[in-house]
Amino acid sequence: MKKEIEIKILNIDPKKFKINLKKLGGKMINKPTLLRELYFESPSEKRVYSSFRLRSEGQRSFLTLKMKKDDRQFEIRDEYEVEVSDFNTARKILELAGFNVFRQREKMRESYKVGTIRIEVDTYPEIKPYAEIESTNKKDIKEFLDKMGFVLEYAVKKTATEIIRDAGLNPDNLVFPKK
Repeated sequence: MKKEIEIKILNIDPKKFKINLKKLGGKMINKPTLLRELYFESPSEKRVYSSFRLRSEGQRSFLTLKMKKDDRQFEIRDEYEVEVSDFNTARKILELAGFNVFRQREKMRESYKVGTIRIEVDTYPEIKPYAEIESTNKKDIKEFLDKMGFVLEYAVKKTATEIIRDAGLNPDNLVFPKK
């Protein structure tokens, strides 16, 4: 389990954002990759988690469960994640256990690291890119935002689902058009 403390900066200009990251010594740790996500709902009426998903990232797949914590400024969650060897088999196991897919989404993501900060630049279909700033402590995030020229009060602790809804789109089925 890891503790996830994060904040998002909406409507970024990815080119300018990456230039500023490089000035701070940021290193790309994952080149742009298509992520496919399936979100599951519990077969029981009592849901104790905030998110339960199966995600493919290129050739790798992960099963993740998140437990939300209350905080005024930051999104804080306990995250349990395990890599699975086969996306389709993991999906079948979950469905046979009674879990149902209620949401499917795709996004392009590239990842950076600056000190203890992990930065994800996410692009969903039809939504301006945003940056997710994550660390294990709030102080590092506040200092990073300051160095990047952002004010904490303008950052949001919204989930991707909330951001997608705010854009007037359906968060339960958001995928890139097939070519």
